[in-house]
Amino acid sequence: MPKAVQTSHLKCRKCGVEFDYRWVLGGSLTAIRLWNSRYFRCPSCKKSSIFNVPDTRVDSTIHHCELTVGPG
Repeated sequence: MPKAVQTSHLKCRKCGVEFDYRWVLGGSLTAIRLWNSRYFRCPSCKKSSIFNVPDTRVDSTIHHCELTVGPG
């Protein structure tokens, strides 16, 4: 059974900042869901972009990034 909160490692296409995004399977309060992608603002440059969240999943027990956003 998958964990309720997943973590994806994303890179903003506009400013290049890399960050981890925590998300819940099947729901979102901070992003617009578009099939497998989500549309939300970069935490650094604040510009909206589309991010492919499921395909960039990482194991949060091993992977750590300085900038993390989302439910925790």
